[in-house]
Amino acid sequence: MKQKDEENKFFRTSHLMVLGCYTILSTILMAETLLMDWERWAVVPIAAGLILAWTVHIRQLLNADARLGIYSFEMMLAFFFYGIHLTSTFDMAGLMAVIIMVYTMTGRKMLIILCQCTYFITFIYDIIIMGLTADTGFSNLDISRCFLHVMLILLCGWIARNIIDNWNRGMGISREEIEELKEATERLDNFLANVSHEIRTPVNAVMGLSSVLEKENLPEPVMDNIVSISRAGHRVSEQISDILDFTEIDMGKLHANRESYMINSLVNDLLVQLSFTEDYGLDLVIDMEASLPAELVGDSAKIKKILRHMITNGYKFTREGGVYVHIYPVQRDYGINLILEVQDTGIGMSEDEIDNIYEKFYQSDSGRSRTAGGLGIGVPIVNGFAKAMDGVLAIESTPGEGTTVRVSVPQEVVSHLPCLNVADKKNCVVAGFLGFMTTGHPKIREFYMQMIGHLAKGLSLAFHRVQSREELERLLENEKISHLFVGTGEYLENREYIEELSEKMNVALVVDRGFKGDVGKMITKLPKPFYGSQIANFLNHAFDAGGLAMEERISCPGLRTLVVDDEPLNLLVAKGIFESYGMEVSTAPGGEEAIKLCALNEYDLIFMDHMMPGMDGVETMKRIRQNASRSKKDIRIVALTANAISSAKEMFISEGFDAFIPKPIDITDLERVLKHVLPRSAIRYTGVTEKEVKAKAAEKAGEMRVQDEFAQLKAGGLDTDAGIRYSGGDKEFYRQLLEEYVKEYDTKSAEIGKFFEEKNWKEYAIRVHGLKSTSKMIGAGSLSELARELEMSAKAEDAAMVIKRHPQLIPMYESVVAAVSECMGFDGSRDNTEDILEFEPGADGGVDAGASGEDILEFEPEDGSEV
Repeated sequence: MKQKDEENKFFRTSHLMVLGCYTILSTILMAETLLMDWERWAVVPIAAGLILAWTVHIRQLLNADARLGIYSFEMMLAFFFYGIHLTSTFDMAGLMAVIIMVYTMTGRKMLIILCQCTYFITFIYDIIIMGLTADTGFSNLDISRCFLHVMLILLCGWIARNIIDNWNRGMGISREEIEELKEATERLDNFLANVSHEIRTPVNAVMGLSSVLEKENLPEPVMDNIVSISRAGHRVSEQISDILDFTEIDMGKLHANRESYMINSLVNDLLVQLSFTEDYGLDLVIDMEASLPAELVGDSAKIKKILRHMITNGYKFTREGGVYVHIYPVQRDYGINLILEVQDTGIGMSEDEIDNIYEKFYQSDSGRSRTAGGLGIGVPIVNGFAKAMDGVLAIESTPGEGTTVRVSVPQEVVSHLPCLNVADKKNCVVAGFLGFMTTGHPKIREFYMQMIGHLAKGLSLAFHRVQSREELERLLENEKISHLFVGTGEYLENREYIEELSEKMNVALVVDRGFKGDVGKMITKLPKPFYGSQIANFLNHAFDAGGLAMEERISCPGLRTLVVDDEPLNLLVAKGIFESYGMEVSTAPGGEEAIKLCALNEYDLIFMDHMMPGMDGVETMKRIRQNASRSKKDIRIVALTANAISSAKEMFISEGFDAFIPKPIDITDLERVLKHVLPRSAIRYTGVTEKEVKAKAAEKAGEMRVQDEFAQLKAGGLDTDAGIRYSGGDKEFYRQLLEEYVKEYDTKSAEIGKFFEEKNWKEYAIRVHGLKSTSKMIGAGSLSELARELEMSAKAEDAAMVIKRHPQLIPMYESVVAAVSECMGFDGSRDNTEDILEFEPGADGGVDAGASGEDILEFEPEDGSEV
């Protein structure tokens, strides 16, 4: 039926023409009835039929074929009424010829036959009446006129049927050609997907081995070459990923995932990826407003790719200046619209180019000297991703002035706490000795000031900007500044003075790219692009005395790991990467071998390829789990595969994998998965700053003794040390988290119970995910672990497991809340304060959000020197 409707789609527009023809015929017929004094009573049924036909059309009652049948039946009745009057006998043929031509456009030969039959019945009726009433019989003229009229109708019907046959024949040929084109396009898309999949294996080797070599102590020239190889590998990997994304969009197979994520982590990961991208010496300004909710629900991978494409496109068509990224929320009933706005100072586009840029493979070279190449699929991918997430893409551009690309994506909110916060707002007074002297483009200086203004307002901080040393000295005489940001140019001109200030206050140097000079030991370096998270971390946390917060790296010493892959090169790469984390790595070339190794040895973690000859990864995983369950062993199994289509992650999780990592292995993704699937005891952190070492030494010596205010809670089973650590060492903030935790019990427990009763596992998973995170942050480890198990079961739609474990959840939750309320003296009443922080604690135990409800300093832009 669907195929038939598609075949007749070309003719559907003629239905309105048939109705129009019937309307004209009926109107003339009613007028002639009154003028010729025919049966006046017929005017009423003719008018009623006309009203019925238009009612059916306007309200779209019945299907299109049924409506056309009603129009045709009423038109034939009207024609018959017109024709049975002898004055119309020899006028009918011309009228019917016109009607037949109109019906030709419907493509229905049966309706042509209906028209001919109606004419002949009416004509025969007239001939009979004329024969009965004529005294002299028929003249030769009457006979010839009858013959000519009959032949006219026969000829019109024959022509109409031939036209319809030719149309159908032509459309059939066109359909075949369209189907062939569709098949060719699908074959091409499949070919691109397969080629991309195959290329991932050697690219995985290039990226993996280069990342291993980067950790070696090699001569500088050799290291530079390795870094270049690594950059090239990342670029090819991104292009392969783009091809796969594009083929999914083109084939209509794109799938949008729905999971919780933290916007801070997304931006941090994006900047790590962009470090491998050529920026052509341009500035990148990241303006992420502090009012953004800390944790959202959506497809973070697609949002990150959208931002990457928007930024790299801005790079490609910009000669000088840079790219400004503004990320902010618009509140809606369902959560927020996440606005991703990217503005460049490039050469801009004309209206014609904006219209064409949505087309795949479009690359405009005419009149636009491009500074870099590309595949011509960036905007189609961004547009496809936005539509898949029910979002919209808008492009504004002026030739010679730059381009603004804006994407709006609806997102649900898990945590309403802001993504950026400062814990001690009362004592935090910030100054900026920032003229951005090394930034030559005025628009970029404007972008930086917009970013600083949004950040100061969002953090509710007083921010004083000075543009000269004299202004800074006057400011310091009148204000007690706690944190000072200094530009590279300002530092080089006033080095000694700034280094003296660093001994009295916290000083951060905004470092331009390429700057390799030494700085004072007490000065913190903030490399560009410097953005909200960096600034908030600087305001909240201590840095090492050497001026640079040491990077914290993770390791998993002694972790017994098995890698299963049929490609020897992949095994070599994975072994090198995992051993660099201190793991004890074994390898297996296939599923059968992996099962045998698991029977002989105990493994803590297994990385499993998907597409393997013989037994594939999914079947192997299920067999290993089945054998492990008999021995009551708990093995974490992670899918490690080149199958990177958008629905892959959801598919692997639903099959029973604990996590998913696409090839080539990205270190950021790997470390995130390790932190997710491994117990905290299996991970070690290195890279402690000098100040932290001194602090620990002082604490051991008794110089930083702090009385334990939470002894009762600790005795009641809460790991208060972990809770304080997750709160950045701020006990007051930890106390506020506990209070918020108690206040949210009624609402959260009710929501969890509601979605459990409705068996709405998707919403249930989101709610218990929030409980998992907040419970972990206050130190309720057992409750957090139970919530995690229920979250995973709900995501996998394992209703039996959820039903089995859920009855333990609410009583345990209630017990924790009761213990906290009793020990801390909270009454548990609900108020309108901000929601509890609902995200996983960072690896270092710190968080970027601070306490709510503190007194804040007003953001008052008064003049040019103070924001």
